[in-house]
Amino acid sequence: MSTEFGQDHGLIHEAVVTGRKVGAGKDFWSALAHSEELFAKVVAFMATTLKAVFRFVPGFDHDMTKDGWKLLNDSGTKKGEFEPELGEFLKDKEGFVNGEEMMTRAQTMGNCAGQRHAEAMLRDSSKIPEEWRKYVLVFTDTVWQGSDGSRRVAYLGWDGDRWCLCFYWLRRDFDQGYRLVRLRK
Repeated sequence: MSTEFGQDHGLIHEAVVTGRKVGAGKDFWSALAHSEELFAKVVAFMATTLKAVFRFVPGFDHDMTKDGWKLLNDSGTKKGEFEPELGEFLKDKEGFVNGEEMMTRAQTMGNCAGQRHAEAMLRDSSKIPEEWRKYVLVFTDTVWQGSDGSRRVAYLGWDGDRWCLCFYWLRRDFDQGYRLVRLRK
Protein backbone atom coordinates (compact mmCIF):
# COMPACT_ATOMS: atom_id res chain seq x y z
CA MET A 1 0.00 0.00 0.00
CA SER A 2 1.50 3.31 -1.10
CA THR A 3 1.26 6.30 1.23
CA GLU A 4 1.51 9.92 0.24
CA PHE A 5 4.91 11.50 0.87
CA GLY A 6 5.07 13.21 4.26
CA GLN A 7 2.89 10.64 5.98
CA ASP A 8 5.77 8.18 6.26
CA HIS A 9 6.99 8.94 9.77
CA GLY A 10 9.89 6.52 9.40
CA LEU A 11 11.55 8.75 6.80
CA ILE A 12 10.95 11.85 8.93
CA HIS A 13 12.49 10.07 11.92
CA GLU A 14 15.54 9.10 9.84
CA ALA A 15 16.00 12.76 8.83
CA VAL A 16 15.88 13.86 12.49
CA VAL A 17 18.34 11.14 13.57
CA THR A 18 20.78 11.93 10.73
CA GLY A 19 20.38 15.66 11.43
CA ARG A 20 21.24 15.12 15.09
CA LYS A 21 24.51 13.47 14.04
CA VAL A 22 25.59 16.66 12.28
CA GLY A 23 24.31 19.14 14.87
CA ALA A 24 20.73 19.80 13.75
CA GLY A 25 18.80 19.97 16.99
CA LYS A 26 15.47 21.33 18.14
CA ASP A 27 16.31 24.93 17.18
CA PHE A 28 17.25 23.89 13.64
CA TRP A 29 14.05 21.87 13.06
CA SER A 30 11.91 24.58 14.68
CA ALA A 31 13.41 27.28 12.44
CA LEU A 32 12.96 25.08 9.37
CA ALA A 33 9.36 24.23 10.28
CA HIS A 34 8.32 27.84 10.81
CA SER A 35 10.16 29.71 8.06
CA GLU A 36 9.08 29.28 4.43
CA GLU A 37 12.04 31.46 3.39
CA LEU A 38 14.56 29.21 5.17
CA PHE A 39 12.85 26.06 3.88
CA ALA A 40 12.96 27.46 0.33
CA LYS A 41 16.71 28.03 0.68
CA VAL A 42 17.21 24.44 1.85
CA VAL A 43 15.11 23.13 -1.06
CA ALA A 44 17.07 25.30 -3.53
CA PHE A 45 20.36 24.06 -2.08
CA MET A 46 19.20 20.44 -2.38
CA ALA A 47 18.07 20.99 -5.97
CA THR A 48 21.53 22.32 -6.79
CA THR A 49 23.21 19.49 -4.91
CA LEU A 50 21.14 16.78 -6.55
CA LYS A 51 21.45 18.35 -10.01
CA ALA A 52 19.30 16.66 -12.60
CA VAL A 53 21.62 16.53 -15.61
CA PHE A 54 20.39 15.19 -18.94
CA ARG A 55 22.13 14.37 -22.22
CA PHE A 56 21.01 16.33 -25.27
CA VAL A 57 20.96 14.53 -28.64
CA PRO A 58 20.91 16.28 -32.03
CA GLY A 59 17.87 14.61 -33.64
CA PHE A 60 14.20 14.55 -32.71
CA ASP A 61 12.79 11.34 -31.26
CA HIS A 62 9.38 12.50 -32.50
CA ASP A 63 9.81 14.25 -35.84
CA MET A 64 6.48 15.94 -36.55
CA THR A 65 7.40 16.59 -40.20
CA LYS A 66 6.38 12.97 -40.72
CA ASP A 67 2.86 14.04 -39.75
CA GLY A 68 2.84 17.08 -42.07
CA TRP A 69 3.99 19.67 -39.54
CA LYS A 70 6.54 22.36 -40.40
CA LEU A 71 9.34 23.24 -38.00
CA LEU A 72 9.24 27.02 -37.43
CA ASN A 73 11.79 27.42 -34.67
CA ASP A 74 14.39 25.22 -33.02
CA SER A 75 17.87 26.48 -32.23
CA GLY A 76 19.11 22.88 -32.22
CA THR A 77 22.67 24.04 -31.59
CA LYS A 78 22.97 22.86 -28.02
CA LYS A 79 25.12 19.79 -27.43
CA GLY A 80 26.11 17.53 -24.58
CA GLU A 81 24.65 17.73 -21.11
CA PHE A 82 22.22 20.27 -19.73
CA GLU A 83 20.60 21.03 -16.41
CA PRO A 84 16.99 22.26 -16.54
CA GLU A 85 15.28 24.69 -14.20
CA LEU A 86 11.70 25.93 -14.11
CA GLY A 87 10.76 29.50 -14.95
CA GLU A 88 7.57 31.35 -14.08
CA PHE A 89 6.14 33.47 -16.92
CA LEU A 90 3.07 34.91 -15.16
CA LYS A 91 3.22 38.28 -13.46
CA ASP A 92 1.78 39.09 -10.02
CA LYS A 93 -1.95 38.42 -9.72
CA GLU A 94 -2.25 37.00 -13.25
CA GLY A 95 -4.27 33.82 -13.47
CA PHE A 96 -3.24 33.02 -17.03
CA VAL A 97 -1.97 34.43 -20.34
CA ASN A 98 -2.51 33.22 -23.87
CA GLY A 99 0.19 31.18 -25.54
CA GLU A 100 1.43 33.99 -27.77
CA GLU A 101 2.05 36.23 -24.74
CA MET A 102 3.74 33.35 -22.93
CA MET A 103 6.04 32.90 -25.96
CA THR A 104 6.90 36.63 -25.93
CA ARG A 105 7.77 36.44 -22.24
CA ALA A 106 9.80 33.28 -22.78
CA GLN A 107 11.87 35.00 -25.47
CA THR A 108 12.50 37.91 -23.12
CA MET A 109 13.63 35.53 -20.36
CA GLY A 110 15.87 33.64 -22.79
CA ASN A 111 17.70 30.35 -22.42
CA CYS A 112 14.54 28.27 -22.91
CA ALA A 113 14.66 24.57 -23.68
CA GLY A 114 13.10 22.94 -26.73
CA GLN A 115 11.63 19.65 -27.80
CA ARG A 116 14.99 17.86 -27.94
CA HIS A 117 15.50 18.74 -24.29
CA ALA A 118 12.01 17.45 -23.47
CA GLU A 119 12.82 14.19 -25.22
CA ALA A 120 16.12 13.86 -23.34
CA MET A 121 14.31 14.39 -20.05
CA LEU A 122 11.67 11.86 -21.06
CA ARG A 123 14.34 9.27 -21.90
CA ASP A 124 15.74 9.63 -18.37
CA SER A 125 12.56 10.69 -16.58
CA SER A 126 13.59 9.24 -13.20
CA LYS A 127 15.88 12.29 -12.86
CA ILE A 128 13.02 14.79 -13.20
CA PRO A 129 12.39 16.17 -9.70
CA GLU A 130 9.24 14.75 -8.13
CA GLU A 131 8.15 18.29 -7.17
CA TRP A 132 7.81 19.13 -10.87
CA ARG A 133 4.97 16.64 -11.31
CA LYS A 134 2.47 19.28 -10.24
CA TYR A 135 3.33 21.38 -13.31
CA VAL A 136 3.05 21.05 -17.06
CA LEU A 137 6.63 21.61 -18.31
CA VAL A 138 6.65 23.79 -21.46
CA PHE A 139 9.53 23.84 -23.99
CA THR A 140 9.24 27.05 -26.02
CA ASP A 141 12.46 26.87 -28.07
CA THR A 142 10.81 24.51 -30.57
CA VAL A 143 7.69 25.64 -32.45
CA TRP A 144 5.75 23.53 -34.97
CA GLN A 145 3.10 24.73 -37.43
CA GLY A 146 0.29 22.56 -38.76
CA SER A 147 -1.22 22.77 -42.23
CA ASP A 148 -4.10 24.77 -40.72
CA GLY A 149 -1.63 27.42 -39.47
CA SER A 150 -1.86 26.43 -35.81
CA ARG A 151 1.39 26.69 -33.87
CA ARG A 152 2.30 24.28 -31.09
CA VAL A 153 5.04 23.77 -28.53
CA ALA A 154 6.17 20.60 -26.79
CA TYR A 155 5.37 19.94 -23.17
CA LEU A 156 5.82 17.18 -20.63
CA GLY A 157 2.89 16.35 -18.40
CA TRP A 158 2.66 13.92 -15.50
CA ASP A 159 -0.30 11.55 -15.98
CA GLY A 160 -0.15 10.04 -12.48
CA ASP A 161 2.18 7.20 -13.46
CA ARG A 162 4.68 8.62 -15.94
CA TRP A 163 5.76 11.67 -17.91
CA CYS A 164 4.19 12.09 -21.37
CA LEU A 165 5.35 14.23 -24.30
CA CYS A 166 2.56 16.19 -25.98
CA PHE A 167 2.14 19.36 -28.05
CA TYR A 168 0.03 22.35 -26.97
CA TRP A 169 -1.72 24.86 -29.21
CA LEU A 170 -0.46 28.41 -28.63
CA ARG A 171 -3.93 29.91 -29.05
CA ARG A 172 -4.90 28.35 -25.74
CA ASP A 173 -4.29 29.83 -22.30
CA PHE A 174 -1.38 28.93 -20.03
CA ASP A 175 -2.07 29.25 -16.31
CA GLN A 176 -0.29 28.77 -12.97
CA GLY A 177 -0.02 25.05 -13.61
CA TYR A 178 2.50 25.63 -16.42
CA ARG A 179 6.22 26.33 -16.09
CA LEU A 180 8.83 27.15 -18.71
CA VAL A 181 11.79 24.82 -18.83
CA ARG A 182 14.98 26.84 -19.02
CA LEU A 183 18.62 25.81 -19.17
CA ARG A 184 20.72 26.62 -16.13
CA LYS A 185 23.65 28.84 -17.02
